[in-house]
Amino acid sequence: MHQDDAVWPWYDGARPSLGQAQRWAASMGESWRLHGVHKWIAYDRASGEVVGRGGLSRTPVDDDWGQLYAYLPAEPWVRATHDVHRPFSAHAHWFEIGWALRREFWGRGYAAEIGRAGLAFAFDVLGAQAVVSCTVRHNARSRAVMERIGMRYTGEIRSRGVVDGVAAEQDDAPFAVCVLLHDDWDRSAE
Repeated sequence: MHQDDAVWPWYDGARPSLGQAQRWAASMGESWRLHGVHKWIAYDRASGEVVGRGGLSRTPVDDDWGQLYAYLPAEPWVRATHDVHRPFSAHAHWFEIGWALRREFWGRGYAAEIGRAGLAFAFDVLGAQAVVSCTVRHNARSRAVMERIGMRYTGEIRSRGVVDGVAAEQDDAPFAVCVLLHDDWDRSAE
């Protein structure tokens, strides 16, 4: 999926090698084992074809994710850490949600379906207090999905990412931030 010419530029600005893809897959598997959550593969129900991937991730405590504290309530659960501190210390009560689809599946509702499933898993199964999602500022399609599934735009952070009109990743790219708190989650929006 990350070989798709419409997808790979969003990830590190270069087409991933087979070795990189294998390391990503191993890392996701390890996160499932240690943290009980990470991205999953999405398939078309009729054909069984891989549509993309999406789902939840625990967010590291000691990196750019700390910028998100400004968009979350000033409550102790925001900075609480998960019991498992490998391969990194992660937030215990909130998750990041995201998705990436092969281009031929864009605009067909798959990202919203993945997002809604991730929110249900976060709030109903994992007991999350909040879910956040970030996308580079110019990725209007992804931000529209975030808002369609009930997330609210709260501001921007700066991190390493793709800047519109620039070929390589930049250290100070603007990312739009959307947040959904457990208390604001509307199950009827599913």
